[in-house]
Amino acid sequence: MKNKRVFLLHGAPGHGDIWKPIVDMLPADLEVVCPTLEWFGPKTWQRPGELFSSEAHCEQLAELLNEKSHKDNYVAAWSYSTHPTLLCLLNHPELVKAAFLYEPGLSTYLESAEELDAFQHSAARAFPPIIEALHEHGNAAAVKALFDSSGGEGCFEAMSAKRQALYQQSAQMMPLLLGGGQPPANIKSSDLKKITTPVTVGLGSKSEGHFDVASKRVAASIPSACLQLQDGCDHMMPEKAPSHFADMLKNWLNTANLR
Repeated sequence: MKNKRVFLLHGAPGHGDIWKPIVDMLPADLEVVCPTLEWFGPKTWQRPGELFSSEAHCEQLAELLNEKSHKDNYVAAWSYSTHPTLLCLLNHPELVKAAFLYEPGLSTYLESAEELDAFQHSAARAFPPIIEALHEHGNAAAVKALFDSSGGEGCFEAMSAKRQALYQQSAQMMPLLLGGGQPPANIKSSDLKKITTPVTVGLGSKSEGHFDVASKRVAASIPSACLQLQDGCDHMMPEKAPSHFADMLKNWLNTANLR
């Protein structure tokens, strides 16, 4: 692993520090970078929240990847950050040796009416409780509702107080995620077909339908992609089962360039 540098990109909410349990299980000779995307984490924003966008996070990632290193760059992204990563693979393909995407979840990738129907049916159950929590009870309640939506009722309360606090440090960005920022980049299936970087898409067998249909479409559209189904896992697997996610990353890093 000594010739590899891997970037672990968090979901929403989250920031770079959430990865510590997983980093501790990765090989000691692997360089691991866990950046915090702009507008996430506890720090005061340096730019207005209205500028929150997948384009901004794509360019932030590109700047990090461009930092001088003799090692090859690998990117592993979870949930929200998979979309800026896909945009980076389109705009800056030379910067990434291989990418691992755990559950991309946007509708822009979808092609057929059946896919859109499946996505919308699932999203109609998943998102209203989060939006309601935000509007009626505030940012912290929206964080809890998001975890319970994607990881099952009681998911957030099942976490330790320390882990809950880590995610709540990004609570201020919840309004940006839910409409206060810019719309996600309109990456379509036809765009994904242009990606040449080796991509592995991870998908839990127990994940909600909108993650299922979006992740499968991403894997089917990228010529160099493969889909890895994870039995018994859901969208919050990196948090619920860090050792399992660490094993996935190690396997991916060992085999990414063999395809």
